[in-house]
Amino acid sequence: MPKPPSPRSSATLGVDIGGANLKYASADGRCFERPFAMWKRHAELAKVLADDIATLGTFAALAVTMTGELADCYNSRRDGVAAIVTSVEQAASSLEITSVGFYGTDGRFHDAHQATQNWSRVAASNWHALAQWVADEVAPDGLLIDIGSTTTDIVLIRDRKIQTQARTDMERLADDSLVYVGCRRTPVCALVGSLSFRGQSIAVMNELFATIDDARLCLGQQAEDPGDRETADGKPRDRPHAVARLARMIGLDGDEVNEAEVRAWSSQIVRSATDRISAAIGRWAPGDSIPWILSGHGQDLLSISKNTPKVDLRSRWTPEVSRVAPAWAVAGLLEGIERRS
Repeated sequence: MPKPPSPRSSATLGVDIGGANLKYASADGRCFERPFAMWKRHAELAKVLADDIATLGTFAALAVTMTGELADCYNSRRDGVAAIVTSVEQAASSLEITSVGFYGTDGRFHDAHQATQNWSRVAASNWHALAQWVADEVAPDGLLIDIGSTTTDIVLIRDRKIQTQARTDMERLADDSLVYVGCRRTPVCALVGSLSFRGQSIAVMNELFATIDDARLCLGQQAEDPGDRETADGKPRDRPHAVARLARMIGLDGDEVNEAEVRAWSSQIVRSATDRISAAIGRWAPGDSIPWILSGHGQDLLSISKNTPKVDLRSRWTPEVSRVAPAWAVAGLLEGIERRS
């Protein structure tokens, strides 16, 4: 399990509560991420938040954004928002943090009561927080592309304004500003319908036997981490186990396939993800040469011309901050409001 950095004091901590991960970033640039399967562990959320925040340091305020309300442990998104708000409030109370703001897609922060009442604005708001921060602090015009472990956000910014009118996940799926393809958790069976094996096209099994992360491990696009068991089968996140997971997609064992076959499968899987992301970008990419603002840790899934101007947030900030960018952004947005008030 990852451990947060040493405690320090800072005014505001940004918290991004997802369905699979919890992400934290303070306004002074410290950050931390942990896997958290909301659908399994939602009852533990308040305690985990309190423990993580206490380890990170002492804070006067929390700036919160979320997507975890969509987890199927909740009967509805309304119920999910209410439960997450309650957990955050419990964690904050235990740490004697009295200022908590929940970011909404209306560009405002809401207190706990307002967040529960205006749940549709607070739900799935982390992309908006990042886009608004980029518009305010990075580039007044740009195409923000944030590729995380589960999804890709594509947001056009003009004159510091977010151009999509979509606000909910459904609306964003419809206009291709949200692509449900990421660099780690996307199941292989959601990306390809078959794999080639010794002259035959074999239909893949519609089971969560392997994910795109296994393909990226086999291609060397992602470093191995044998201590990490957040994999499809709960076994180590290393290349031998990744090969076995991929082979299982067509009913084989890892020792029945060779290196060339595994690389060919992996390339096909990753190419499918890249094609889907590229198709959505094509809908939003303007004709002029505005920069692409790149965020997240799945940027190898991008197909980008060398002539396209770009701002890589991994370089502008740090790779670690880019990975938890919505948490960093929401902290900055709240501090900006407090400075102006």
